[in-house]
Amino acid sequence: MANGLAKDNLRNTAYWIIILSGVFFFLIYFRAFLEPIVLALVVWYLIRTARKYVAKIKIRGKSLPNILQRILAFVITTALLYGIYQIISVNVRLISANADSYDDNLQLFIQQLKNFTEANSDYIPDIDVQETIDKIDYQAIVSGVFNSVSVLLGNFALVIVYVIFFLIEENYFSQKLNKLFKREDNKKNVMDIVGRISTAVNKYFTVKTEVSLITAVVSYFIMLAYGVDFPVLWAFIIFILNYVPYIGSLVASLLPAIFAIFQFASFLPFLSVFLTIEIVQIFVGNYVEPKLMGRTLNLSPLVVIIALSFWGSIWGILGMILSVPIISVAIIIFAQFPSTRGIAVMLTENGSIEEIENQ
Repeated sequence: MANGLAKDNLRNTAYWIIILSGVFFFLIYFRAFLEPIVLALVVWYLIRTARKYVAKIKIRGKSLPNILQRILAFVITTALLYGIYQIISVNVRLISANADSYDDNLQLFIQQLKNFTEANSDYIPDIDVQETIDKIDYQAIVSGVFNSVSVLLGNFALVIVYVIFFLIEENYFSQKLNKLFKREDNKKNVMDIVGRISTAVNKYFTVKTEVSLITAVVSYFIMLAYGVDFPVLWAFIIFILNYVPYIGSLVASLLPAIFAIFQFASFLPFLSVFLTIEIVQIFVGNYVEPKLMGRTLNLSPLVVIIALSFWGSIWGILGMILSVPIISVAIIIFAQFPSTRGIAVMLTENGSIEEIENQ
């Protein structure tokens, strides 16, 4: 009997390895196909959120008809996203157009560093500043960041087409559930799971959007005060990168600070911009966000870092942004079945999944 149980466990383990390998291959190989669909789901979710606010609009004491609410929410969301896309595109073109002047400022900064190290050679190790900076492919780094952001905003027409079909499909979801589940209790269980998933994802994205917006707006005025070029672009990148756990806020503070070197050819603006924005990031991340978020997600920091690395390696910034919601959804689903309940417990921070189940 023991041998039979061991064989069953081995077979089940082999099945899981095969299934997970297939899923990982599908996610990596079909990335170009899946990314617009995932972005469309995010936009569809934003439209659903916008519709809740549109529903509060009343004309002569009456709410707008449902169809008008959907159309208005769709128009507002797509117009906002398209406006953001245009602003980012214009700013990126302006940076490219002024690349030569920024490169000249960088060379001036390098010469200043050389003069400083030569004047203080007794205290500073002999370092070839030019060679050290040449090893840093800053153009590739900046290009990679902009390309990743472009992926989030690119393929706009294709994403909108998917969104339209998601909105159409939404009308028939309840009907399909009724056909799929004959027993009312099965249908209720599925709807409960979907509701908990929706609550967890909505909580995360709502709070993250609020704190990211606060950080981006304050950072915008900071960069405006320091005279950093393209503050709208950097504020938007700060807004996006704040969705990336842990490392996003640090990178978001570094990017405009590094750009300040290109603009001012001086280390002091870099230090001032970085420290000021980082102070804002620390305050919002450690005081404002916990008060708004609470402990609703209850995710293990180690699991978050692993998921961040994994999804970032296969889907870039989009994967990093979605890593936390994916873990939250996985915990909610795993918690429903006795065979996977242990996995859900291990993914949480304190081993308690009761608060997740009671959402």
